[in-house]
Amino acid sequence: MFPSSTAQVSAPCVSVVTPTWNREAFLPLAYRSFASQRAPGLEWIVIDDSAAPSAFMASLNDERVVYRHLRTRLTIGEKRNLAAELARGEVIAHFDDDEVYAPDYLSTMLGQMRLHDAQFVKLGAFFLYSRAYGQFAFWDLMRKSGLHFCWSDQPMTVLNFPQDNPSFADNHLGYGFSYVYTRRLWAAQPFEPRSFNEDARFITAARSRGARIALVTDDVGLCLHVLHAHNTSKCFPQYLLPEVLVARHFPHFCEALDAASLRTG
Repeated sequence: MFPSSTAQVSAPCVSVVTPTWNREAFLPLAYRSFASQRAPGLEWIVIDDSAAPSAFMASLNDERVVYRHLRTRLTIGEKRNLAAELARGEVIAHFDDDEVYAPDYLSTMLGQMRLHDAQFVKLGAFFLYSRAYGQFAFWDLMRKSGLHFCWSDQPMTVLNFPQDNPSFADNHLGYGFSYVYTRRLWAAQPFEPRSFNEDARFITAARSRGARIALVTDDVGLCLHVLHAHNTSKCFPQYLLPEVLVARHFPHFCEALDAASLRTG
């Protein structure tokens, strides 16, 4: 059901999908994440409804890349569905255009899929970087109560959530930048045609149908969730990380941010 780590096949085993709009400057970062993956049998499907086609995507000479420029604006959910329709892989993986994915990200997520015989896997704890604050952090979504920092486009605040915190009951299911799932699961109920919370609604519907879902704690630097002025959701990390620690243990995070001019602003 899932791709073998040693399989050598002509057809892709995993379809990496990226909906994008007016993110020409970020697409090299997204391609860097895709091209660095150590998992075999990949394709990258980019659905772009920007005003003009991407010059960067046109410059790529990589037969694994499928680029579609649309003249009509679509919701993020519609773009995810279109990418899934084009996908040839048995597994679909989300790569958002403004995140950093380490080379072992997909092989680790696929390994957890096999280990738990899951149809859906995502990060339940991950690293973050805020361009507004110039700060790295770590958020364990399964810790629902206690002290958390509120990260948004506003000044950072500190919140103390009660033990019974209904607002966080299912927040570990959201944040679709790390979704990896079977194409069969998507086909049973595609994304809703909306541009906010389409990811959480998708996984909630899958759970209601009995899908096996596995959460992965990223304590080795598999992925960096990057927050900037155009993010539509808030984050609530529990730990702020000094940059020297991140640079020492996860240098690929800093290198990717610098290459994409995303360190601040």
